[in-house]
Amino acid sequence: MDDQQDENAGSVVTISADRYDDIAVAITSAVATATELTPLELPPLADIGVDPEALDAVFQPSCDTSRQITFQYAGLLVSLFGDGTVTVKQR
Repeated sequence: MDDQQDENAGSVVTISADRYDDIAVAITSAVATATELTPLELPPLADIGVDPEALDAVFQPSCDTSRQITFQYAGLLVSLFGDGTVTVKQR
């Protein structure tokens, strides 16, 4: 199943990070879908001050589902939730 834009919610993309080996890949994939770019056209998360290894450590499958982090990436607002959901939307 490819990442999908929610046609009823404007430019919102919601995915499950559980489908990916790395959270950074999940985030980049969701942002690429929202921006209609390829993941290679996006800057690495580390270039915008987001540590991919820290995301993996904080959002492990056994983590607290109430955790949430939100940051801007490629002009969009990215939210990562403790249940493994990644949401990308316009700021």
